[in-house]
Amino acid sequence: MPPASIPLRFRCLLLAAAALACTGAAAQADAGYPNRPLRVVVPYPPGGNTDDMTREVMKELSARLGQTIVVDNKPGANSIIGTESVAKSAPDGYTLGVVIGAYAINQSLYKK
Repeated sequence: MPPASIPLRFRCLLLAAAALACTGAAAQADAGYPNRPLRVVVPYPPGGNTDDMTREVMKELSARLGQTIVVDNKPGANSIIGTESVAKSAPDGYTLGVVIGAYAINQSLYKK
């Protein structure tokens, strides 16, 4: 099924589920999680589909968690700049990253 035919509501739900899955280990380690703002890195320019969808999902997630979520756009290098900043962040569950299916091709295109 092509991505365009998947309903927006379902895509948002999948994105939220992925974001919550990434925070599971940190939530178990800290009973008060989240006790400070979360950061979501979008490795694409502001105003694009990925950014818009992420912001909509994060509004709902922020309301449910009762915590501020900051969306940080870090575009460039076919999303490598943003994803690299997530990989180098502290492994505390407060920095999340968003990528799309096209990210999978980077391994065959770039050495690093």
